[in-house]
Amino acid sequence: MNERPLSPRRLWWLAVGFTIWCLAFVILYAMHAIGCAFGWPATTLRVSLALVLLLHLIALGWLWRYRAATIRDPGPERISTFMHTVVIWTLIAALAATVITFGPALLLTTCV
Repeated sequence: MNERPLSPRRLWWLAVGFTIWCLAFVILYAMHAIGCAFGWPATTLRVSLALVLLLHLIALGWLWRYRAATIRDPGPERISTFMHTVVIWTLIAALAATVITFGPALLLTTCV
């Protein structure tokens, strides 16, 4: 039990995926409100929203690939392997939540 403890900085990786989801939420809804307020054409608004969503999906996918390529986090063997697995699954959950939450919104009427 004299193992070196896991660095608290490693815990930030748990929040990265859903932080990107949160940024997507704020940016997409702000862009939607601005587009409706200024009367953007529906096609322009829909394409802009789709591009913003795609950029966030690419960011989440890249992070997932980057973290999956590492074997494990530095630190005690058992804890770092567990943290690596949890971070990977958190990124997968954030990616799925982004698709499920924002994907169908692109199919709706843009401004009512």
